[in-house]
Amino acid sequence: MLNLPASFRKPTSQAIHVVAVPLAFFAFVLIYRPFNLTEQLQLGRFSFGVNLTLIACIVFGAVLLMRTIFHFVRNRIDRLTYYFWCLLEITVAALFVALYVWLMARLVDPYFVVVARVYGWLFPILIFPYVITAMALFLVDRYRQPLAEPAEDQKMRFYDERKNLKLVVTAASVLYIAAKENYVQVVYLDGERVRDYLVRASMRSIEGLCEECGLKRCHRSFYLNPRHVKTLRKEKEGVIVAEMDVAGQEVPVTKRYYDSLVELL
Repeated sequence: MLNLPASFRKPTSQAIHVVAVPLAFFAFVLIYRPFNLTEQLQLGRFSFGVNLTLIACIVFGAVLLMRTIFHFVRNRIDRLTYYFWCLLEITVAALFVALYVWLMARLVDPYFVVVARVYGWLFPILIFPYVITAMALFLVDRYRQPLAEPAEDQKMRFYDERKNLKLVVTAASVLYIAAKENYVQVVYLDGERVRDYLVRASMRSIEGLCEECGLKRCHRSFYLNPRHVKTLRKEKEGVIVAEMDVAGQEVPVTKRYYDSLVELL
């Protein structure tokens, strides 16, 4: 079973999807007018343009509803399930659009006959933005910057707010770094012993150093070394914890960073 790439689960990707699908639908129909839609969308007292705009809004609402639900179940969806989810979104959009067409045209045909008719032209139009969006997200995931692989002897140099050098350790020995008020706490291995050191500095000042040396942000106040993560678990209360490969060392992980961290383990 293939995992769904992390880029598909990001809220920004969902927001782009919600906007891109109805916009692409509106532009395609307005420019090309396929399936004789100019005549089919002369509904009620409204013109083709007004009906097209309203149907695009219906598609927007349907996709927004489905993507909102998707956001809450995204961590349980694999790649195959995602494809079925996209088909389900198109089906839900067709049900709402068909209801609009059925009511506005005051058709005597049964509702589900209208659904089949609407699905016949809505699906071929909507499938294109779905495919293009999926391809773009796959490319983003494929060409995403890989995690830095520091050499075993690569050094991390920590300076205080006055630019005084306070600590030098190998990147491979660092377990995690935590923010402690006006300090950062560097927790690292010295042989088999766990040591920590407080440096008067901000997390913002060491972000570049952490990324360069392969540490990954997992929380607003924490960076951890993925190479020392033994287990990533979710507690019953919804709290996510990264258990390090050193006994007694655990680091909190927020939902914002969970997906990207999972991809690295």
